[in-house]
Formats: sequence, structure tokens, C-alpha cells
Amino acid sequence: MRLALSLLLVLTACSVTPADPVALLDGWREVMRQQKSVRLDVKIEVGGKHPHEQAYAGVLHFSGMGGTPQHDVTAHRESRYGTIDYRSVRVQDDDYLSHSDLTLPPGKEFSGMGLDDALWVGALSVELSLAQQAYAPSGAFSGIDRKTLRLTEHDGDRYVFAAGGVPHSGGYTNGDVRLVVEVDDENRPVRVERSAPTVDEQTERLTAVYSQWSTAPDVLRPPQEVVAKPKDVVVQRR
Repeated sequence: MRLALSLLLVLTACSVTPADPVALLDGWREVMRQQKSVRLDVKIEVGGKHPHEQAYAGVLHFSGMGGTPQHDVTAHRESRYGTIDYRSVRVQDDDYLSHSDLTLPPGKEFSGMGLDDALWVGALSVELSLAQQAYAPSGAFSGIDRKTLRLTEHDGDRYVFAAGGVPHSGGYTNGDVRLVVEVDDENRPVRVERSAPTVDEQTERLTAVYSQWSTAPDVLRPPQEVVAKPKDVVVQRR
């Protein structure tokens, strides 16, 4: 039954006419939602008066479709406040973190992330959760005005969309958004490019490359001997 449903969703997405941009995006969302895992490489660059950039690479496993939530993601972030590098690993309900703001005891490579084990864990957990919203495939089509979404180019498996730029009542106009989506032969997005204005009048460009849909390797739990207890970790204050 589950296989039949997945095939139906794929066929539905494939059958949408290219002239129906909202249905195309909804179809890709459904196709991605049916996957168990993915390998991703995501870059987010913001240009303007306060430029900054983020890069994320690794593997995600989703809890839907009978899967077990896991991830192993390496991050690099640069801004006017400095540079941050980290590797975040999650296996079921257990989280492990290696972070440039953390000084670990000798011989340790990760810190555990028990919320009750140290005060700093909660703040960093929120930061990691917000970052995951930015790089997760579910966020690739966020910030797009569905009412003004239009397909501007279509060549084989490559689709180019525009949104915004249309005046609303009261003289307000959404900023122009450009979206490029490339799909594989199973109608799964393999590359997404999105450029859009930010609320502080800068420009954000996201480039996401996806592979190994539903076939990404399992995430391995770090050996216990290289995991420090949060209370033994020294945190750098910014």
C-alpha cells in the first residue's frame, strides 16, 4: 500500500503541466516528503551591508515513512561576528557536537548534548535547530509568494520560476524571488537555487545540491570513549 501511494505521488507530480507552477512545487514537496534520507550540500550567501555566509554538508534521515531520525552534518559559518565550524551528529534521541566554541577534554572529539547536563547545551541546541531549518530540504521552497509564482523557463528537467514584484493594496510590493529547480528521472529535486531579498534589504542566495535520496548511508554513533560530558566542556563566550 505504501509503495502504491509513493508511486501515485510521483506520477501525480510528473503529470502536472509545466504551466501550473504552484502544483509543481507542491508535487516536489510531496516527493521529498516520501523519501527516507538524503545527502545534501547547501550554501547560503547573504550580500549587502552585513554580508555573511553558511555552508552545510552531510546526511539526513527522516522520521517519516518508517525511518529513524538521524543526521551527520558539518557546518561552516562566516559573519562580521567571526567564524564558526561544527559537526552535529544525531542518532535517534542522542545528539553529539564538535564545535569551534567548545574546548573538549584531551582525547575527546564530541560533547554529549543532554539538556539537563549543562546550561550551555540549551542555547546551542536552539542555534542548531534554527540552522537545520535553513538547510533541510523542506526549507528549499520557503519564502515564495504562491499567489505571484510563475514559471518563466522550462527546458527538460530544469525549471525557472519567479515570484513577487507584484503590487498589493496599500502600495506594498513583495520582493522579487528567482527559483531554479533541477530534477532527476524520478522527479526528485537534485539542485535548487533561490535568490531573494531579505527583511533587512540585503540579498540571500541559496544553492542546494541533493543526492542519494532514500539511499544515503546510516549515521554512525561516535564511540563512547571520545564523547565528553557537557559539564567537562569549556565554552567560549562571544
